[in-house]
Amino acid sequence: MVNDTTRLLGLDDLVVERVELDAAGVPVVDLSTGCEQAQCCPGCGQRAVRVKQWATTRPRDLPVAGRPVRLRWRKRRWFCPT
Repeated sequence: MVNDTTRLLGLDDLVVERVELDAAGVPVVDLSTGCEQAQCCPGCGQRAVRVKQWATTRPRDLPVAGRPVRLRWRKRRWFCPT
């Protein structure tokens, strides 16, 4: 699904969960994966029913509209039942 986040960052199926300002006034954008296909095992294709763990990554931050922005991408790692 193409959304504004996809257009802005060039990454598919991300959803902006929250935007806040840090102590220096730099926007911190919390992202999550919004695609239903993210629940499918890349090995067998079976849909996962529960989360194995959460991992937060911080992709390289680039300016948006000339302003610095920090990204926090919270990814679900799914448990494959097979």
